[in-house]
Amino acid sequence: MGLLLGGGAAMAQSNVMISGSLDVGVFRDKASVTHLGTIKRSHIQFDGSEDLGNGLAATFKLRQRLELDTGALEGAGSKPAWHGETTVGLKGGFGAVRLGRAVDAIQSQDWAFDAWDNFSRVASPAWDLWHWNYSADPVGGGSGRVANAVFFDSAKFSNLSLHVSFSPEKPEGADGRTRAASLVYNDGTTRAMLGAGKNSAGAKETSIGLRSRLAGVTLMGMYNVSESAAGSKAKVTTLGATYALGATTLKAGWGSADVDGIKKQRVVSVGANYALSKRTGVYVDVASKRYVADGTKQVYGVGLTHSF
Repeated sequence: MGLLLGGGAAMAQSNVMISGSLDVGVFRDKASVTHLGTIKRSHIQFDGSEDLGNGLAATFKLRQRLELDTGALEGAGSKPAWHGETTVGLKGGFGAVRLGRAVDAIQSQDWAFDAWDNFSRVASPAWDLWHWNYSADPVGGGSGRVANAVFFDSAKFSNLSLHVSFSPEKPEGADGRTRAASLVYNDGTTRAMLGAGKNSAGAKETSIGLRSRLAGVTLMGMYNVSESAAGSKAKVTTLGATYALGATTLKAGWGSADVDGIKKQRVVSVGANYALSKRTGVYVDVASKRYVADGTKQVYGVGLTHSF
């Protein structure tokens, strides 16, 4: 859902879409502190395209995250403005090429293998555990994004698509250039992914995911291995399930992180979303998180999300 804008006589050739998602809730964190704030993410996005003819179009995307409870920009002072994405590109029969700052080729695809789409600080095992020793871009603001980069998403062929992200810049003192790639199979019922990347600091990771839907039940899993430049290796396994029951979607997740042979964290979570409309929903999430140093913590939250 979004607002489509066109400009005068050029309306048939170009458009701008304004869209976003606003989320806020009450939740208790692992320190047993209660907050009113973001459980998922809130953002506003401007994206558009211009028809260049012969099946080619120019594209752009600007995406800004914000904290709905205070109105502040997410990570103000520590993250760049328009933290979500800032790209311009071209798309056609070959797929799409974008230049700028965006989510890397692995993390732009792996959300589909978590029951919460890697989008809940309370319940998502992916949020807690994936990419344990790996930042897509250590000098570009983190959070899975790469700055000063080229992004390529191929057209689908026999249900397969290739996704690549690469920065031609090598930061001062860096081990190399940030790069990642993923191969995705998606036939509408079953989805699988194989991804690998290495960042400019020398950290690397590999991810394997599988997701399949049978009637109202969707099952999914991810195995993620990340290794720091210093040699620390984290092996993360997550499993998830969703069940659609009318306007209600039930969710369950489990995850475990083994870091250098030590079970660092385990997550067990459940949740339920109720769709008040196509754009508005309420939800409740509960999770038990066990830490090697702090023991078991219970976290939970109740929230409201509106998309436009």
